[in-house]
Amino acid sequence: MSHIPDYLKTPYSSSSSFHNRVGEKSEPLVKGFGYPRPGIQSPTPSAATAAHYFVDDATWSAILDRGEFDDVVVGSGHCALAYVDEALKRDPHRKILILERGGFWLPEHFQNPPLPFKMVLGGPSETFPWTLSTETRRIPELGFMHGSCPFFGGRSTFWSAWCPTPTLDLMRSYPKSMMKTAESSDFWEKCKSLLRVTPADQISDQIFAALQTDIDNALKSGCKEGRIGRGEDGKPTANVTEPAPLAVGRTTANSMLAFNKFSTPGPLLALQQRQTALASWEQGSPLMIATDCVVKRFHVDEDQKVDPRPVTILETSRGDLCFPNRKTNLILAAGAIPNTTMLLNSLESIQTRAGKRLTGHFLSHIVARYPMNKDRYGEGHSSANEEKCRINKEKLEIAASYVSGKDLDSEHQYHIQVTAIHSPHPELDAVDAGRECPDYAAAASAEQLEGSEEHIVLVCASLGELDENNTNSWVKRNPQDPDVTTNVKLQVTLTDVDRNLWDVMDKATFDAIEVIARSEAANLEYWHDNSSGDGSGTWKKTKPDSKQNRVPGVVHEASTLYMGPKADSHAAVDEMYRPYGCENVYVTGGAIFPTAGSWNPTLTMCGYAQDLASKIVHPKKS
Repeated sequence: MSHIPDYLKTPYSSSSSFHNRVGEKSEPLVKGFGYPRPGIQSPTPSAATAAHYFVDDATWSAILDRGEFDDVVVGSGHCALAYVDEALKRDPHRKILILERGGFWLPEHFQNPPLPFKMVLGGPSETFPWTLSTETRRIPELGFMHGSCPFFGGRSTFWSAWCPTPTLDLMRSYPKSMMKTAESSDFWEKCKSLLRVTPADQISDQIFAALQTDIDNALKSGCKEGRIGRGEDGKPTANVTEPAPLAVGRTTANSMLAFNKFSTPGPLLALQQRQTALASWEQGSPLMIATDCVVKRFHVDEDQKVDPRPVTILETSRGDLCFPNRKTNLILAAGAIPNTTMLLNSLESIQTRAGKRLTGHFLSHIVARYPMNKDRYGEGHSSANEEKCRINKEKLEIAASYVSGKDLDSEHQYHIQVTAIHSPHPELDAVDAGRECPDYAAAASAEQLEGSEEHIVLVCASLGELDENNTNSWVKRNPQDPDVTTNVKLQVTLTDVDRNLWDVMDKATFDAIEVIARSEAANLEYWHDNSSGDGSGTWKKTKPDSKQNRVPGVVHEASTLYMGPKADSHAAVDEMYRPYGCENVYVTGGAIFPTAGSWNPTLTMCGYAQDLASKIVHPKKS
């Protein structure tokens, strides 16, 4: 590939030395195979992977010296993949550089490898690039906001994979441009295809089976009859239920693996491999990925006094990238708070706009169980009893269903993620249950499954949206911190609207549990955690109170750079995804959502990242 510039140098080998065949001439990866001296005996993981996938030091020096790119993408998570995938489909010759602050750690979602990898969830894998306010820390129901995952793939290696599609009426306060985009015929289908979204009732393995049908039917009847979230006026607050849409589909049409949680490392490296091949045939450009590269801030052309101004310098921990031609696009795909921090440190014109709004989701977590009624879960299916559901009592079964609704007073939204589990042999089922539970952070624990062999265990994770009109929730610069990657203070508080919605959501969750239990509602038991904090607890007939239900830690942060007209003094991004005052910077992710909604945001984020690519990348004419 001599026609490729040195700053687009691709990894020197696309196959392992183990693939060399007798009689083939090949250049060994390790010179001489130990002749005349032994090779390196302690290669680091980063050195071993960099040689095959990531920018090495020599190529990085060439990038700093003379690299010219169409796009520099900050981050390697869902939005980065969505943008890059769509951009390269439209123009395979597009020169793209991805910058990831961390190194290569997990090759795929942590639930896909063996069960012991469950230990990597949280802890050191989660960082908090902000200073949390004292007020947030003192609110028991909130306490903190969940952080970032600073490794290749970002949060995509840990997410729950729930991918509901919001209807337009749920996208409250979204500008006309975003609504029009979401109305287009292929908007949702493209992002569902990218993430391999599959409804739980279409997961073709033996684990999502009869129990899935049973739970879906129960919730469907309960919603239709208005029995979920019914208030004192008799009006129900829940109005939609469906089999959970999960990003777990087959990697290819012929794949034997029916349940495979989606994450970005594999697809990104597959894109890179494809682009390398296209480049060798002069039909495309290599996709460059640099890890262990912390992006700090950018500088705009100070000599151009009129806004918008183009970016000319990008500061990173590995040196400054310069864009003298002023045509390189900077795609911010690093998450809402890191994107906001970068803009606050880079653009004076954004100071009165960025971070003035901060939303996200609060959570409740309720676990219940009911005995397996023989009339309901008997042998065979009787046409005379449409509720009878055949479950093999000797095999693990899981169901995942989605229920959504609104507080009728405020119109603010909540949803319930229901996971149902029948585990006749908890110890033996642990591996399969650990892999296929939709959300491992909200799955039944070993303590809850032990002794529940003759029960259906329900784990309900409920999410409600935070009030976007709360002026006491924000992200601001923190001048006391000299590090430009962390020098912000973050505060989230609750309003009366939030507290009312939380009450409505919790009632709807208990109602949904009773609807699922049907005739066994009188025999429901709820899990009560012990105060020891070691995961132990007891089953009781009484419902746990809000102190036990409500889980500290805000998730799915959004709205810090929301899209809106320039006349809105707090809107930060225009309808082309550009921050006001800057020409060639673009923002992706939940930061651009004017309101959080309650729906899991990843699918919508990816859809708008794909739309961004369609707006700025025009297909090359053959």
